[in-house]
Amino acid sequence: MNAFFRALIAVSLCGLLTACLTTSPEQLAKRNEERCVNRGYKPGTPDFQDCIVRVESEADQRKETNRRYEIEKPGGPGLPRGY
Repeated sequence: MNAFFRALIAVSLCGLLTACLTTSPEQLAKRNEERCVNRGYKPGTPDFQDCIVRVESEADQRKETNRRYEIEKPGGPGLPRGY
């Protein structure tokens, strides 16, 4: 039973850590706004809104690139070599 409780605690801790890693939509929007301000755009201007759209598009492109990479990479270990 001791091993069972250790495993249960480990799974619970992993769940808590995962919850800390997720980003809420509000946090994501704030981070996008900060990126545009850092790029020199003034909030409330049309250029600032265009920047927000570009930042979101760039993030979507990165996610899609990473997704495609994960799908296309080989799944198992390579063939043994050097026999």
